[in-house]
Amino acid sequence: MKLKLVTPEKVLFEQEVRSVSLPTTEGEITILPNHAPLVMMLKSGVATVTASDGVIDDIAISGGFIQVGNNELTMMADMAERGEDLTMDVIKEAKERAKKAMEETRDIDDVAFAHAAAALERELARERTALRRMSRHRA
Repeated sequence: MKLKLVTPEKVLFEQEVRSVSLPTTEGEITILPNHAPLVMMLKSGVATVTASDGVIDDIAISGGFIQVGNNELTMMADMAERGEDLTMDVIKEAKERAKKAMEETRDIDDVAFAHAAAALERELARERTALRRMSRHRA
């Protein structure tokens, strides 16, 4: 099956794959070749892509949606980063900034608080992706 992962900035991933497991608003799902047509909303988390050659790639994603049909999966994500591109120090700093923003806006500005909470959720997805990749490469 063909996977195409698109963000507002670029096409991050486009190749033949065996399977893709990803977080949706309805729960974690796995898409295999010849899956029935489907459209679903994505939520922040880790997408695990198994390439045709068996290589596994973890990708941090946040928001967006998927469309499945004609043996193709198109993921349109608000944010997506490959595990190999993530650095724990950078993630830790971004998590702290998001937590601080949440504390500062908690009782003052609901919109700013929601943005900070979404930023923290993105950083947690990035962290899970980096940790998953590290444990997979350690084994």
